[in-house]
Amino acid sequence: MSRPGNYGKSSRIKKIRQLHRRKQSQASRTITWEQTEDFLLARYHLVQGRKLPQLVDATVQRFFSEWLETALAQGEQQVQWDIAAISATTLKRIGNQVPWQFYGILLGQVMRWQKFLLREGPAVPLATPRQIITPLTATAWKALVADQIAVNLLTVMATPVTVEQRERLTKSFLTAGEVQWSAVAALFGPMGFQVAASADEPVRQWLNGLLALTVGDFHD
Repeated sequence: MSRPGNYGKSSRIKKIRQLHRRKQSQASRTITWEQTEDFLLARYHLVQGRKLPQLVDATVQRFFSEWLETALAQGEQQVQWDIAAISATTLKRIGNQVPWQFYGILLGQVMRWQKFLLREGPAVPLATPRQIITPLTATAWKALVADQIAVNLLTVMATPVTVEQRERLTKSFLTAGEVQWSAVAALFGPMGFQVAASADEPVRQWLNGLLALTVGDFHD
């Protein structure tokens, strides 16, 4: 029969070996920096996207892809992803490449998307986990989207985007903190939206799906 001392030593060795195997297993699950976008997009679709109508899922996925492009462009050494800053930069880059309906769908889903990001972002199995900071309130998201829509309109009108014009137009799109999609549609509608001839078929179908939406689809 083994002596207690020997048993204790054997038990400790066994635990050390188990811990080592567990660490090796965790290391094998670590993804590369280049795999981050695909990992999070797939995770989003699995957790939330597949529960949504196809047009809504495609819209949020495209926003998320652009958002991740902005975040990843900061480099692997930037471990903090600032939701407020990255979102503002992303919306600015998207701009008028999409019709106003894109922003309507996004605003209806963005709080659920943000909740997903706050939970899943730090869990991405990178060698150095990301820290997700500065989430926005629902009110702040509406203000951010209204501001971007105002910039988009002024840009289309070839009007110099002054701070005063931007603020005045943004306020005209907001009533009691809610985006007034009827006001947005009234201004953007007459200008139309041209789907680029270079767009591939999936993008063309997605954009045409957005263009088919009316103010009533956003409960204005």
